[in-house]
Amino acid sequence: MYKICIDTGGTFTDCIIMEENNDIHEFKAPTTPGEFSQGVIDAITYGSEYFGLTLEELLKETEYIIHGTTVATNALVEHTTARTAMITTEGFRDIVEMRQCNKIETHSIFEGYIPPYVPYVERRYRYPVAERTRPNGEVAREVDFAGLDAIIEDIKKEGIEAIAVCFINSYLNPENEKKATDYLREKLPGVYITNSATVLPKMGEYERFSTCVISACLGPIVEKYLTTLERRLKEYGFDGQLLIVQSNQFVQSVPSIINKPVYLSNSGPSAGPVGAVKLSEVLPEKNYLIGDMGGTTWDASLVFDAKVSLASTTWLGDDLIGIKMAEVLSIGAGGGSIAYINPMGLLSVGPRSASAYPGPACYQRGGTEPTVTDAALTLGFINPDNFNGGKLRLSKDRAREAIKKVADPLGLTIEEAADAIFTTVNHNMADGISVISTRKGYDIRDFSLLAVGGGGPLCGASVANVLGMNRCIIPKFCASFCAKSMFSLDIGRDYVRSYIRNFDDIVPEEVEALIEDMRAEAAKDFEYFGVTLDQLKFELTADAHYANQYHELELELPKMITRGKIEEMKAGFHKVHKDTFTFDLPWVPIQIVNIRMTARFEGDHANMNKIPQGTADATHAIKEMREAYVDGKFQQIPIYDGDKLLGDNKFSGPCVIEQNTVTAVIPSGNLVTVSEFGDFIVDRVEA
Repeated sequence: MYKICIDTGGTFTDCIIMEENNDIHEFKAPTTPGEFSQGVIDAITYGSEYFGLTLEELLKETEYIIHGTTVATNALVEHTTARTAMITTEGFRDIVEMRQCNKIETHSIFEGYIPPYVPYVERRYRYPVAERTRPNGEVAREVDFAGLDAIIEDIKKEGIEAIAVCFINSYLNPENEKKATDYLREKLPGVYITNSATVLPKMGEYERFSTCVISACLGPIVEKYLTTLERRLKEYGFDGQLLIVQSNQFVQSVPSIINKPVYLSNSGPSAGPVGAVKLSEVLPEKNYLIGDMGGTTWDASLVFDAKVSLASTTWLGDDLIGIKMAEVLSIGAGGGSIAYINPMGLLSVGPRSASAYPGPACYQRGGTEPTVTDAALTLGFINPDNFNGGKLRLSKDRAREAIKKVADPLGLTIEEAADAIFTTVNHNMADGISVISTRKGYDIRDFSLLAVGGGGPLCGASVANVLGMNRCIIPKFCASFCAKSMFSLDIGRDYVRSYIRNFDDIVPEEVEALIEDMRAEAAKDFEYFGVTLDQLKFELTADAHYANQYHELELELPKMITRGKIEEMKAGFHKVHKDTFTFDLPWVPIQIVNIRMTARFEGDHANMNKIPQGTADATHAIKEMREAYVDGKFQQIPIYDGDKLLGDNKFSGPCVIEQNTVTAVIPSGNLVTVSEFGDFIVDRVEA
């Protein structure tokens, strides 16, 4: 039986296929915007051809497919979500636009014009309805169904595709929300409808409303994509389990994701940090800054002490998502990022991208603007005849023609302009890394840069040098690292219930009741997989803060809640607060805010196979000497065949390592050591 992992990016769709003996093979196909499922089918087809099978024969022998996708994230970033309405309690229609009155820093002070915030639901589609649930959970007023009927008629005229039902205090008592939701589903068949108590049952009206609205506006897109993909796979004979990667680093079923589409945001990149944790089991490194460079974005994340950094709330642009997500920072810096002269007359790269179509100019698909890939080709780093295993032939003449557009205004040669593009994008990515490391109090010298993605090895060692990091690791199968990391994911789900008390006022029986309620919800969720409660692993935590404090810290919650355990938690909170913020306030009361539960079912994780071992001598793997623009001039540098390198081989830069889906550029002053598992460990050997 085969196992398949698929990661759909902005430019390429990565496919990893594992055989029963744990041998892994990677394949790439261009992503197909507009019909993303075709890119998935194309990538699997390349795999079937490699094994000498038809697509149908391969899929019939496939146990499961794990799929991560940027479909939801792209829709949010590009504001191509479904036309959505919001139905809310009278007097609360503007909560999602006021956003707690926070000033969101998403623009530069050097911009001449900062556009106003554009909510996902226009104000005219935010409908107030008479209803009321008190802060104690008591229903003070039933839903005004006559008023709801009038709203329904308007929704029909406006062609609304999705509805978010968001009533105040529904996290305490969802009765009114559920009644309204059921009524709307009866009257509006075909419209995607959800409510805030289902998506995020916790205190905080803006956070809950915003998350529900985002989930709703993604609903029709996610539902169409996943049902289409599921149908097409079945048509080709797939009878296994299709699992979808969530932003919280678990996988779930298609019905579960369709019920809460917000969990699909940042789906693909969230798998990368789990792969880094897996890598820490076989390498001495425990701290990683992960740079995933695709065709469109550079996704940066962090693993400290072999633990993934998770956030309970995340700002995606100007909107807040209140679910647990891997902390991934995305900037517009990829192989397809376009270089241009900005209004100040300086060279800039990104965030605009040539994407998969038309792609960089060198792809010869109609693209004419200079990109990072065009620059790398011009500098001699990329072999035009072996891009993506030779499936795509690149044109150096087209690349040079495109780069001339920025070279001439700057008074540079084409090679100098290409070098400037390459240098600029590396510094952009280094700046992105600093946002999740230095600005959060981490010392980057305590980390190794893990360069992954199709473009990660192209720039990774250079980015590490810019940051002053001593080590860059290019893992085996780095081009499809997120896809490969999906083999390490568990089936799981996060749950949350609000519980606001001072620690001294916590009633253990009340906490136990909330935990049992979440366990009952988990039991229903895992029925789909035939998994019972006794097969699940549970983790309990609590969000807490000092009284009147804005930010919360997450603490481990004991399995048995007693007064003695509560006192231990209080002491633990003071310590965590001091470790995090360098101070504590032991005289200030501590409040518990939310009870959280994680339920997971651990599957069989893939093990990594070793490669043949050799000596330090790597000359046998040199395939050619090639002229490349290095250190300000053209010179002959060795090109290594990555598939011929052996464990313990060592060699120095400047050089290039080529594999079917990867080109790794090693700058001067760096030493490469090949690990026993085929990873390239790049160490700086000069200051």
